Amino acid sequence: MIITAFTGFLLSALIALFAFKRRSLDASGVIAAIVFATLIFMFGGIFIWALLMIFFISSSVLTKINKKILKKPIDLEKKGRNYIQVIANAGVATVFSVMFYVFQEHIYLVAAAAAIAASNADTWASEIGTLSKGKNYNILTFKVMDKGLSGAVTMLGLFASIIGAFVIGFFFVLFDSFVEGFDLAETLTNGFIISFGGFVGALIDSVFGALIQAKYKDEKTGKLFENKAFAKGSFVLVSGFALITNDVVNMLSALFASIMTVVFFG
Repeated sequence: MIITAFTGFLLSALIALFAFKRRSLDASGVIAAIVFATLIFMFGGIFIWALLMIFFISSSVLTKINKKILKKPIDLEKKGRNYIQVIANAGVATVFSVMFYVFQEHIYLVAAAAAIAASNADTWASEIGTLSKGKNYNILTFKVMDKGLSGAVTMLGLFASIIGAFVIGFFFVLFDSFVEGFDLAETLTNGFIISFGGFVGALIDSVFGALIQAKYKDEKTGKLFENKAFAKGSFVLVSGFALITNDVVNMLSALFASIMTVVFFG
């Protein structure tokens, strides 16, 4: 275990520091990423760790491409993801990786992968969906919403979430076949469970985003926003709960995907 922990720490640190240099993580994000990635490496194994890296690298690349295409100005996130965002996206997978190590039940490994698939699906939907030239609709009421607000969906974003979830499912069965051996029925089943769980998790993310995530209105301009750090003047909470941020919603949707995996497929 000591060798495994050291290997996981070394690999995680190298990638986290590279991400810091590329401004994909800030200083707190680096520390959190190293801790959670090392834990996943120790308890979930190198393949679940690799899935986490696939999510992190692909989401970082998409974020940078998105900003270049939309020509977004430098904002408060220019230093990269912080520790809260890392925990929101890796915390659930870490918990289920530990459960796999303790109980040695393969379903918990699948559930950990489903959590990562949900995060990947949601990120791909957000980053690619904002490039859609069509209207954004509230996932519950189907009313037109401002682009970028949680709870808003587009056909392009939904398609991207399906692909994002499938990518994690595909790599899981590819990696898992090396460890457990190739079994067509089990391979297809695990791939479906993870892809389906990830996509449903992304949908739940949008539902929670529309229902309970905090949204604020600038009293001067009337513009809606979700992060109080971007407020330029006085504002009021117009929907959701102040404690329910985007990061909380991300964690809840990943947790939903994992629990659904265990309950319905365990």
